[in-house]
Amino acid sequence: MLTGYEHAPGAHCGSSSLRNLAAHYGWGFDEPFCFGLGAGLGFGYYEGGPASRTIMGRNGRLETFFFDNLGVDYVERSGQEWPAAWDDVRARLEAGTPVMLFVDLYYLDYFDTSTHFGPHVVLCIGGDEDEVVLSDGEFDERQTVGTDDLRRAWNSEYGFAPLENHWLAVTDPAVPEDVAPAVRAAVERTATVMLDSGDSAWDTQGVAGIRQFAEELPDWHRFEDTGWCARFAYQNVERRGTGGGAFRRLYADFLDQASSTVELPEGSSDRLHAIADDWTDLAGTLKDVSEADPDEQRGKLERAGEQAAALADEESAFFGRLRDAVR
Repeated sequence: MLTGYEHAPGAHCGSSSLRNLAAHYGWGFDEPFCFGLGAGLGFGYYEGGPASRTIMGRNGRLETFFFDNLGVDYVERSGQEWPAAWDDVRARLEAGTPVMLFVDLYYLDYFDTSTHFGPHVVLCIGGDEDEVVLSDGEFDERQTVGTDDLRRAWNSEYGFAPLENHWLAVTDPAVPEDVAPAVRAAVERTATVMLDSGDSAWDTQGVAGIRQFAEELPDWHRFEDTGWCARFAYQNVERRGTGGGAFRRLYADFLDQASSTVELPEGSSDRLHAIADDWTDLAGTLKDVSEADPDEQRGKLERAGEQAAALADEESAFFGRLRDAVR
């Protein structure tokens, strides 16, 4: 067990894990600032996952972007067999280093869920042959699971991609005194992720992904799991560690802090909070779809498509202005 590590809960698994690392290493960053420094905001539209269609409001590289933008040295491994991966993690723990693990929460008994969802991000802060101690930002207290359960969770085939015993640990916790360059780089990277499709694990990402989502929503009625698609999309906007509004509220709070460090368009934080409210409204429509009879779903899906199309226009304009301001 690590000494001197203090666990605290947060809004989102990845950014709360980063915040807990920031507290452990004395960096002084709160969770919204960690989320923003990791260029965490995004949008992905995916054909697969736990439902026939899946959306996600963050990018898939929040954790590594955070360290890259700050210039913090770290080691990252994926694809190791269990014995080598677990030996590496235990060696880090013995050296006093928390280790970030990417897992499927289905296998973590403290979640008590029947839904596969990964990667879910936790910090490993202790363990032996029988038990593992995890700092999971979705819970008030640290959690203990059996080593066999971690083995299944850490190498799950389910989720957005196979997890393959993926882990990450800081090797040099030094951060620059002036974080303004990191903030500027993070804001530009976020805007670029939203405006340029590029390479992605998602089928489509950013504004292009929102547009594809909007165009296809009226046809979701043809899926056998229409209700679950809509329910899962609602959850990925309003619940499941998003902070509400598809992570937009969390990022808006970052922009409020960032505006004292770099010059941003006036009212950026307030504007993004308003966009987050529109995402919440869309989530409400999707929840209604999930609870409606099949005959009623079509009309509600058409309404959801109109809301998503409007959000694509809003975000295209918003992130265009944001990128122009920091370039």
